[in-house]
Amino acid sequence: MDEPGPRCVVEFVRSVAVLALEANTQVAWLQKLGATPSADELALEFADGLRLTPIFIERGWVEATAVPALTQLDDQLNRMSGEAHAHLWRADALFDRAEWDRVRELARAALILLA
Repeated sequence: MDEPGPRCVVEFVRSVAVLALEANTQVAWLQKLGATPSADELALEFADGLRLTPIFIERGWVEATAVPALTQLDDQLNRMSGEAHAHLWRADALFDRAEWDRVRELARAALILLA
């Protein structure tokens, strides 16, 4: 695998921004990707980028001060995962669910620190 370049960090920040969007815009994003009715794609790119965060920090692309907010966001997504929570990972679940409202709140807080 090649070393992650600047494009990887841009994709990571975009993934956080997409998690911060309102439900209708998230659904439109998923439709554009051809991922609906699943909402999994919202978290997959974030997870891929999160594991590269130490490299992003080392290269000065992300400030270490963003890590706690990113970790909180990851923790929330992890609490929503698993077979018992499969219903949360459908596009229609993005609307009027406290779990997704919390994801958006945490993503917005993290996005501020990534800017």
